[in-house]
Amino acid sequence: MTALAGCSGSDGDGNGNGGGSGSGNELPQYSYLNNPANYNPARHDAINLIGDQLNNLGLNTKVQVFEWGTLYTKITDEFNYSFATWSRGLGIDPGRRMAEQFHSSNTGKGGGNFTGYTNKDLDPTLMKQLQEADEQKRIDMLHEIQATINEDVPMHPIVQMPNIVAFNNQQVSGWTDHLVGYYHMEPMTNVEVNNSANELRGSWAETLGTLSVLGYNNETKLFHQFEMLYDKLVRINSELEPDPELSLATDWERPDDTTVRYKLREGHKWHDGEDLTPEDVKFTLEYIKENEIPLYSTQWEMYDSVSVDGQWITVKFSDPVGPVHKVFSNQIPIVPQHKWESRSNPAQASVNEPVGSGPLQFDYWEKGSELSLTKYEDHWRPVKFDRRIWRIIPESSTVWSLLKQGELNYLPYTRIGKQLNDNQDAGNIGVKSAPGDGWWHFSQNTRKEGLDDKAVRQAAVHALPKQAINQQIMYGFAEEGWNLIGESFGKFSNPDVPKYQEQDGIAAGQQVLEDAGYSIENGRVQAKGSSE
Repeated sequence: MTALAGCSGSDGDGNGNGGGSGSGNELPQYSYLNNPANYNPARHDAINLIGDQLNNLGLNTKVQVFEWGTLYTKITDEFNYSFATWSRGLGIDPGRRMAEQFHSSNTGKGGGNFTGYTNKDLDPTLMKQLQEADEQKRIDMLHEIQATINEDVPMHPIVQMPNIVAFNNQQVSGWTDHLVGYYHMEPMTNVEVNNSANELRGSWAETLGTLSVLGYNNETKLFHQFEMLYDKLVRINSELEPDPELSLATDWERPDDTTVRYKLREGHKWHDGEDLTPEDVKFTLEYIKENEIPLYSTQWEMYDSVSVDGQWITVKFSDPVGPVHKVFSNQIPIVPQHKWESRSNPAQASVNEPVGSGPLQFDYWEKGSELSLTKYEDHWRPVKFDRRIWRIIPESSTVWSLLKQGELNYLPYTRIGKQLNDNQDAGNIGVKSAPGDGWWHFSQNTRKEGLDDKAVRQAAVHALPKQAINQQIMYGFAEEGWNLIGESFGKFSNPDVPKYQEQDGIAAGQQVLEDAGYSIENGRVQAKGSSE
C-alpha cells in the first residue's frame, strides 16, 4: 500500500544514527522535528512530551529542534524527518485538502503530500469527491476517506484547534466568527480600531520570506497577508455561503457541471490605478496552469480553457466540479497581467512590492522587522482602519507585554498556552474563540523503514498523550483530536471512525505491534520476525 524509501539499515536522516544500539534488528532511530521553545512554547513542549511517549512505546525517537523555515523545508521539500507536528487547517471546504495531502501523485517536492502516503485504491475517491455535486454522495465519500486515513494514519490530529484571537479591548472591537479564522476578509473588514493612528497592530514570531502570492509555501503568516492584498472571484462568508458582497465577481452561473461563468465587478482597479479587467482573470488562470504553480495544482488541473465575453469570464473544466466556489473560485488570487506577464518563472519570482486589488495594499516591508499594509480606499469592501502593521517579535512574553500596554492591539495568530491562560483575564485583554478548521497534526514519514507499516504508525498514534497535552499544555482551550475532519464541519465529519488510545496508550500501541509480528526487547521495538 505504501511507498518504500529503500532506507533499510539507515535512519534515512543522513545522520548515521540508524540501527539503534541493540541486536541490530531494532527499528531505526526516528527524528521528530521540533520548533524552538520561544517560537511556539506550547507546541515545543507537546512535541517533547510525545517524543517521550514514543520512546516509552519502544520507538527510538530523537527530538531535534530547528528554526521554523529550516524545519518546514526539511519536511516538505527534503522529506528528511520521521515525525512532524505543526498547526494545519482544512480551509472552507473539508474535502479540498484531502487530495493535496493524501493523493499518491502528490508526493513530490512541495507537492503537499509530504508524508509520502500512497493508496491507489483511495486516489479515485480523493478526486471524485471534488467533482460530486450531490452533497450526500460527497459526504459519503468524505466519510470513506476519513475512515481509510484513520486506519492508515499517515497523519492524525493531536488536538482540534479553535480559532482564537486575543486583542487589546480598549482599541479593537467588532470581531466576526468564521470557520476559517479571524484573518478572513469578512472578519477583517468588520474590525474597528480606536486609537489615534487608527492602526491595527499585530505581531508574528518570525520574518516573512517572500511577498510572492504565486511562489510561497502555504504558511499562515503569508496567507494572512495575501487574503487582504488580493481579491478572489468568489468569497465565502461566515455562513459558509458564496457572497457577492465580498467577491470580485458580482454574479455567477453554472450552465452545466463542467462550466462556470463569472460576471466581473465593473470599475474596480489594481492598487497602482490600472483597470482590473476580465483579461486579467483569464491571464491569471492560464498563467497558473501554464506554469504549473504547485500551490494551486489542485485547481489548475481542474480546468481546460478560459474565455472572455464582455464582463463575463467562462471557465470550462475537464471533469465535473462539485462545490465549485469552495474548491475553485475561492482559492485562486487574481493577479495583474501587467505586473506578472514578464515573469517567466513565477513560482520563483522575487516580489518585494506586491500589487493586488484587495482591501489592503502594500505600504512598506522592512524585512526581518515590520510589514505595513494600508487601507485601499477605492475597494468596494474597505477595512475600517487606516493601516495594519505586523512586527516581527520572537519572544511571546514580549508580545503579551506590548499587547497589554497597547503598543500592539491584536495577535493575528494567538497561540494557546501559558501566556494566553495567564493574561486572558487582564482588564484590557479580550479573547474571541470559535470552532476552527484545523488541528495540530502528527505526521509520519511513510518513506521511513518501520513507518512504511501502518501497524507501527497506529502504535505511534496510540501513544499520543492527547489528554495531557490539552489539559496541561493547552489549558483546556483545545479538544482532543481523533478525526481529520472535525465536528466543526458538522455532517461532513464521520462520527464512526475509531478513537485511538482511549485508555493506556502505551499498552494499546505495544499490543498492536505484537499483533503485527513485532517484538519488544529491552524496551525497543524489533523488526518484524527478528525474534523467530
